[in-house]
Amino acid sequence: MAQKLKGENLQGYENRKIRWGFSLGLNTSWYQLEHSRNYVEQLGEDASTGIAVNPMQGIGFNVNFIATYRLSPDFVVRLQPGVGYHSREVEYKGNVRGEGDETVVQAINSFAAEVPLLVKYEANRRKNTQMYFIAGVKPSLVVGGQKKNDPEVLQVATSDFSVEFGVGLDMFYPFFKFAPELRFSRGITNLHQPANSVYNNSIQNLTSNTITLYLNFE
Repeated sequence: MAQKLKGENLQGYENRKIRWGFSLGLNTSWYQLEHSRNYVEQLGEDASTGIAVNPMQGIGFNVNFIATYRLSPDFVVRLQPGVGYHSREVEYKGNVRGEGDETVVQAINSFAAEVPLLVKYEANRRKNTQMYFIAGVKPSLVVGGQKKNDPEVLQVATSDFSVEFGVGLDMFYPFFKFAPELRFSRGITNLHQPANSVYNNSIQNLTSNTITLYLNFE
């Protein structure tokens, strides 16, 4: 921020009952997977024909609206609906398509409508800064980007439910409050959709993980 923090800006702003704003985010996402019995049996029969399946990280972004309501001097509840673009990859190595040793990467790119509901604990304000911790839940629904009903593509569910927690720093400027925030999201829904193909038979359980750097403006 170009403006310097001189004096005490936005006096009493942290005590307002209702606040509004928006946020921009940059995320990195990946799947956490559990191999299927078919995968284990295949390796046990002949390791040379087996396939290694590994998750890989991708980069995405978020755009959100912020509505905040103060519950007490230390706690606020935040509703942060928005849209997130997530890019996740799964790497298959081995005899994937019956043509010997090769590497195939399945990229799952999607746009999702997300509605995080979070509780924020704010430490005491120190002049123009205020540390905080935040945690809550985030339901999400894919609205575009994924290829459905194609067995040659890893099939993933369109809805997810995650728990989130993070830390941030409120910085009070003369005309607005800016807060960089780092948040981790852990999906608890099994996203794997069964399909009869090498890309789906090796996986039994698939959950999402996301780390997001939010830039919040209120």
